[in-house]
Amino acid sequence: MTAQRLWFAVLALAAVSVGCTAIAPPGPQASMPAIGSSSRPEPVIEPDLPPSPPVVMRADLAAHQRVMRADGSEFTMRYSSAVFDPRWLDLQFSAGWEHEEQANADTEALLFFTGPTYERQPGRHELGIALHGDLLLGNGEWRAGNNAAAAQRAYLAITSAGDLEFGYGRLLPEQRHHYRIFIGGLHALINTTQAAPETYKGVYSRLSLADVRIIYAGRADGQLELIETADGLHVDDLRAFAAQQGYVAVYLPDHASKSRFIVPGIKLWSEQQALWVSGGDLSITPLPFMLKAQPTSAWFSAPP
Repeated sequence: MTAQRLWFAVLALAAVSVGCTAIAPPGPQASMPAIGSSSRPEPVIEPDLPPSPPVVMRADLAAHQRVMRADGSEFTMRYSSAVFDPRWLDLQFSAGWEHEEQANADTEALLFFTGPTYERQPGRHELGIALHGDLLLGNGEWRAGNNAAAAQRAYLAITSAGDLEFGYGRLLPEQRHHYRIFIGGLHALINTTQAAPETYKGVYSRLSLADVRIIYAGRADGQLELIETADGLHVDDLRAFAAQQGYVAVYLPDHASKSRFIVPGIKLWSEQQALWVSGGDLSITPLPFMLKAQPTSAWFSAPP
């Protein structure tokens, strides 16, 4: 990464403390004529500046939104948010039990977050798990170990053209050339783009738990928003929030007790965070893998 691109990437992430705002270097200021001068000010000549690389991620780690429930009551939803341009987003499978400390210091990553559910199967591969959904990521393909679960769940995908899609079922052979990113094994909370088929079962018949949640949200502008909610938020509250935000789809990986939302160097994982996510039970927090967000190789190779 060149110094210019590193500088720009840092600025893109600097929005975490002030909200999702566009950040750009200050432009040149026009000089003012001396007081009492009768001369007309000289026109300002704007220098030709090279185009900036596109922003991959905008983040707000202290977001809040006033939300109205169906019964007319209101609440304030507090959450952390990262908004990605899917055209420039690459996702990697980041494997390893309890490797959050390494994620905290990974300078290549924009964000680490929770992937689809899994079940433990000792002796199966290196991690001893069976995925509940297929994964096609920038560093490889991982087929689900629980075929029934994978067929009955939902998926999020990014096409080869950079478009975001929300659908249902497994990764089919004919889709491998259409998608460059595929995350199966998800629970569809909302999908206004496609009706769920009869084969879709989801994670639960009804979700009513109040817990920390990771949300994959498709925005009306075609961008992907990843959210970590505050604790104590019921699923009906999530639906009210999603409707108010105008999301076209909202999917959950549904690892409530294993929620991960790590911005390296900024929002770190710690024992205190583990206690918060798990409700005080550290025995349920270990996670064998996370999804790692970083810019695509095309972003790095694009002209500055």
